[in-house]
Amino acid sequence: MIAQQRRVIAWAVAASVFGSGSLYVFWRTRFFFRDPPRRPPADPTAIVAPADGVVTYVKRIDGGEIPEAVKNGRTIPLTEFTGVGTVSDGYLIGIYMTEYSVHRNRAPIAGTICLRRHRAAAPFNRSMARIGANVIAGRTPYDEGCDYLLTNERLTIGIRHTSGAVVLVTQIADLWVNRIVARVREGDDVTRAQQYGMIRFGSQCDAFLPDELVTEIAVHPGQYVFAGKTALATSTVSVAGDRSEDEAS
Repeated sequence: MIAQQRRVIAWAVAASVFGSGSLYVFWRTRFFFRDPPRRPPADPTAIVAPADGVVTYVKRIDGGEIPEAVKNGRTIPLTEFTGVGTVSDGYLIGIYMTEYSVHRNRAPIAGTICLRRHRAAAPFNRSMARIGANVIAGRTPYDEGCDYLLTNERLTIGIRHTSGAVVLVTQIADLWVNRIVARVREGDDVTRAQQYGMIRFGSQCDAFLPDELVTEIAVHPGQYVFAGKTALATSTVSVAGDRSEDEAS
């Protein structure tokens, strides 16, 4: 009887391990890389989210400086987030991609890629577990003490609107990130909500929206947004461009 019970327990443990392993493989090879269709809002003035995830902050930027929770409320240059400078005032919106989020990134506006800059980690990527825990627990500000937001590897692209205003999108890597992907080069044209890249197995995506294009911010910290679909802000002008957005889906 004891031997039979042991065999039953052994089979149960093996089934549990196999099941867990199968779920992990499915998550890492299929679920994580899923690519659902996305269609931007009908409103041509809507600036859309570049990533799926939870909005962690909406920071006001004046003179290129940001009040920063990870620096105990001191101001720091926008360059510490994006790796590039800007002369515009505006807003920096952070989006934390959870393990359940679609990790494909999309262009917030239509325009021309005017910048593509990669910055390596200093000195290595650190885990973003703290910001995830803050989001789950509802501890605000979500980025308090999360200094890896300033030091982890990042890739920033700039999208120039026909008005001349530039929107920046920064992909920030996590500890477990395999690769940051951005399939655009300077000079390429993109449509609003067009998929241009992804972050493999991580992390966060920030968007800088200049005042020249913003009439009202439409999101708040704690809100879940969808890439290419949720409006981050409304603009003073059309940001949809003249080309068809059908390819964005």
